Amino acid sequence: MRLATSGSPVMLTPPRVVWRSAVGVGVVLLMLQFLTVGRSAPRESLGIVPEQARLRLDPNVATREELMLLPRIGPALADAIVAYRESRGLGPAFLSAEDLDNVHRVGPVTVEGLRPLLRFPSDSVESGKPEVGAP
Repeated sequence: MRLATSGSPVMLTPPRVVWRSAVGVGVVLLMLQFLTVGRSAPRESLGIVPEQARLRLDPNVATREELMLLPRIGPALADAIVAYRESRGLGPAFLSAEDLDNVHRVGPVTVEGLRPLLRFPSDSVESGKPEVGAP
């Protein structure tokens, strides 16, 4: 199959067609998810639903993918958190939620919204909440 784009023909091989179709379907599904988020459950200030509040994540050891599970944390911000953490060397970079404010593009509003979803070395493990990113 040949498609003309800006004067030069582009050959679409079957794998490219499948890949582009899959990406298109994924984009549509993501758009539908964003349109329906929070319609059935009440949301808190940053879109944190009660089911998510049960998850507590340690930003000192969480992977990029785990950080991206948090509201308002996309790939770029997750990368910034990991880079900041790695630049600090040994020991935990984040001792409290306020320490996240040291990461470029993380502000006080984001810190306050994430506070119930995070755990730190100083927190007691006996809280009964599941933990993600444990070593």
